[in-house]
Amino acid sequence: MKVEQSQFVQSLALAKEAVAPKSDAFSAELERQLMQTIKGQAPEKKEEKDPEVQAFKEQLTSMGAVAFFQHFNMEKIEKLLEEKRKELEAAFNVEALGEKERASALVKIEELLEQYAKELQERLNAKTELEDSKSPLASLLGA
Repeated sequence: MKVEQSQFVQSLALAKEAVAPKSDAFSAELERQLMQTIKGQAPEKKEEKDPEVQAFKEQLTSMGAVAFFQHFNMEKIEKLLEEKRKELEAAFNVEALGEKERASALVKIEELLEQYAKELQERLNAKTELEDSKSPLASLLGA
């Protein structure tokens, strides 16, 4: 049996036409199913419900890491100073003093608090310097 080239080309064209719609439909269905699978497997983004965490994130992104760290340290120092103020006022018994004695006691308390604040700042700076000196980056840079 002898097959001519034109018949062969014609047969291939017919076969291609018969298969093409099926393969397009198949690829479209495959793509649809793949997209459904991907959407089903995609981890849903969980929203943080804790307002403190949200506030922390917002503050950190708005201020930057260094400024946030400095602000955080100042808040700690202010809290410690307030605790120390209450402690000193109780030790001096400010409520029971007369006006003049109370005024001089409050001046003395302010002086002590200023010294305490300087002490806290020095401790914080020393701690930061110590941590920086232990840093592998600092040792690499020769600092």
